[in-house]
Amino acid sequence: MRRLKAGSTDQVVWRARLVLGCLALIALCFQQAPGRIVVGGKLELTAGPGGLLSRAMHLWDPHTGFGQLQNDTYGYLLPMGPFHWLLAALSVPDWIAQRLWWSLVLCVAFLGVWKLCNVLQYGVPWTRLAVALLYALIPRTFGELPTEVWPMAMAPWVLLPLVTPRVRSGWWRASWSAAAFALIGGANPTGSVAVLVLPAIWLVLRAKVKLTLAWLAFVVAVSIWWLVPLLMLLKYGSGPPAPRWLPVAGAVFGLPLALAAAHYLRLLTNLSVARGIHRRVVPVLAAGLAVAAALPVVLAQPTEAFAAIPVHWQQAARWLDNQTAPGSVLVLSTSTEPLAALVKRPLATLTDDMRRRVDSGVGDRTLRQELNQDGVRYVVVRNDQEDGTPALAIHDSLADAGINRAAYFGPAGPTRLPYPGVEIYDVGATSPGRLIPESRLFALGGSTDDVPTVVTALGGGGAAVLRADADGKVDGLPVVETADQSGVEPSAVVLRNTQIGRSACLHVGTRALCSPDQAKDSAEPNGLSRTIQLPKAASYQLRGTALAKDGETLEQLLVVPGAITATASSRAVTAPEGRPGAAVDRALGTGWLAAADDPSPSLTLKLPVARDVQGLRFRSDPYLNGSRPAEVTVHFDNSGPVHAVVDAAGYVRFASRHTQSIKIDFTATKPLQDAQTSPVGVDEVEVLGADELRKAVDPQRRVPAYCGNGPTVRVDGVPMRTQVAAGMQQLLQRRPVSFQLCGTSPEVPLRSGRHQIEVRANGGLVPIETTLVKAGFGTGSGTPVQGVEVWHPNPTELTVEAPGATEQSVLAVAQNYNDGWEAYDGSGRKLTPIRVAGWQQGWLLPAGPEQLVTARFMPDRSYRAALLLGLVTLLSVFAAAIFFAIGRSTRR
Repeated sequence: MRRLKAGSTDQVVWRARLVLGCLALIALCFQQAPGRIVVGGKLELTAGPGGLLSRAMHLWDPHTGFGQLQNDTYGYLLPMGPFHWLLAALSVPDWIAQRLWWSLVLCVAFLGVWKLCNVLQYGVPWTRLAVALLYALIPRTFGELPTEVWPMAMAPWVLLPLVTPRVRSGWWRASWSAAAFALIGGANPTGSVAVLVLPAIWLVLRAKVKLTLAWLAFVVAVSIWWLVPLLMLLKYGSGPPAPRWLPVAGAVFGLPLALAAAHYLRLLTNLSVARGIHRRVVPVLAAGLAVAAALPVVLAQPTEAFAAIPVHWQQAARWLDNQTAPGSVLVLSTSTEPLAALVKRPLATLTDDMRRRVDSGVGDRTLRQELNQDGVRYVVVRNDQEDGTPALAIHDSLADAGINRAAYFGPAGPTRLPYPGVEIYDVGATSPGRLIPESRLFALGGSTDDVPTVVTALGGGGAAVLRADADGKVDGLPVVETADQSGVEPSAVVLRNTQIGRSACLHVGTRALCSPDQAKDSAEPNGLSRTIQLPKAASYQLRGTALAKDGETLEQLLVVPGAITATASSRAVTAPEGRPGAAVDRALGTGWLAAADDPSPSLTLKLPVARDVQGLRFRSDPYLNGSRPAEVTVHFDNSGPVHAVVDAAGYVRFASRHTQSIKIDFTATKPLQDAQTSPVGVDEVEVLGADELRKAVDPQRRVPAYCGNGPTVRVDGVPMRTQVAAGMQQLLQRRPVSFQLCGTSPEVPLRSGRHQIEVRANGGLVPIETTLVKAGFGTGSGTPVQGVEVWHPNPTELTVEAPGATEQSVLAVAQNYNDGWEAYDGSGRKLTPIRVAGWQQGWLLPAGPEQLVTARFMPDRSYRAALLLGLVTLLSVFAAAIFFAIGRSTRR
């Protein structure tokens, strides 16, 4: 329990051992994924610390997620942000900067526990050293990143000034403890507060009231710079992200456990000596335990690590920033990194509705319209990593929506087709703001995700305000419902399938690439069924949108009269592009694929009339995802089978046979891609001697139009027939088609009260959206919505040059709504805020001439004042700590 004597040989030796311990921890940090940056925390800390600190100076961040409150960026203003910024200014490589921070965290934790054990005289030097190493290493053993355990590393230093036995004034103890707490920063508020638990318990148990009050005052003073922003974040936003609780628990319980371990290891040492065991055995075992704790860190190499941000991401960021067209950037991924750390152009948020749309592989004007009204100009597709959605589905959706690729960078990613690592798609002209006449507005009884579908269903010329947002601000708006509502007469009712699923066959141009793994179930595969409530009788026109439904009904529409037909022992997908008949439709873009569990796959061709055939030729697309035939057994109507090997050109030749039926057993295959998992697949089978009987499906051919060929409608059990006009290409490639009730005036008369509306699959079509709308509503008459330019003088101000309007309008800006924004018109009158489309910032603008509207995020002033006040109080506490230390030294 003795304290090392100052200046003694023992003290010098142990200081050398401490240096060696720190060097070992530093070496441990640098050996883990050397030369590579480990993913964790904020990428901007290494990739762009200057931009991170700059954005932290404002409460509102217009750069990320359609504009939003700072999340926890302000918490990095001390000490992590300046630490990384200084190393970046010195041109220190990113990975070295990251490892230096790791090293600092581990060494601070190691030395803090050692010094605290010495001050409290817990254990002996060897046990203190072992416990200190364990304290520094165990969080890394559990996979916690040093950034997350920084509060735990600083915990001993916060307690140390309060418990030191040296003669010190209460002011000295409180100020130095608070100074140590200040260096924790505010990146993890919960972890920071957890550090205060042990010192508070220490002070309360000793009934040091004056010291406790002084300590609390100093702690609050050094926390103002992040505590006030945190309170503002809770008031105007949703608060910081939930903390990782293991580091928080470590900050509360780790230090007491470490002190207890040092104490009981000493007792164990004494007991072992009393039993005749050498006094070094226990310390050596403890040191061995510390080494064992380090082994997982040494042996485990992080999988998500990279040498540097790939060049193609930097090229993509430069390309985006060089474009002069206004609009934000949407990354079709769950993470915007690393682009967020590189690009200056504002970034959009991938909403749930948008993700479902691109995930489906079905694109239509709703997708492009939604992007346009959200102010998105460019869409970034990343193919350098998988993100849960097949790359084919994303590309299929964008192509269908008419969104074309404008640039691409980097090598091919791990996708089925060799797509470049990063692709940038141009949505087309967009405006970051809109002036929406009140006559174009409607109140929506639904959710934010319903807005794009509803706006499109009503013609695309209007805009929606959720009913809860419109109440008390804009009265008398027509109401559109999406669910059962009572007490209001809707001008329209829109029923939609929120998840339309995904076909097993996705497309690249006219080529279909099929795989059962690509299929995704629809939320309502058989159609829509809803209940609506009407306060009084009304008549509604009914129209809707449907998709081709896999099955025999659809495939019968694809049969060409007088052509060869095909059946098979199995099929891998139910999509029409993978039907057996696709092997004889003269289209290399479609083909038959056998099921993976088919032990004896076979394909049977049926000729319309018997013919003399002399052979077959198998043609397979490299991207069919199947194996090519290598050996076959061919059966005919009235003769024995022929066993043959398929040659390199895909031919099988035999003596002429007069037959109408040809059954092909595939007895051996040659892999195109994966020999173990791919079943046999054939794009086309040419029949030598009767090949003219293979006939293509005319993509321009229209589906026979007649009343009843569309989805079946039942209103309160009464059936109504619909009609659809569609082309074969739309059905074959699962593109949306429109349907409506039969007749010249297709209206549904409804009495007041509750009604059951059912729109069911029929004719090979399944409805995904159905609209009941009053005649004339949503026709788009009157003043149209106008795009407006938005200028940002700084992150928390914007100006809009609003054109003149003859009626009250809503000025909508493509950024997230927040109560902190205030806007004023050209005369200085404060405008009433309103949330548009469930999320966009908007203000009611009275009718009048062209004028300049200015808006400001008002809480930012308080935020910046809090940062300044926090800086002053922080420096004051540091000055007080130095003063009390110097004052005591002078008195001494």
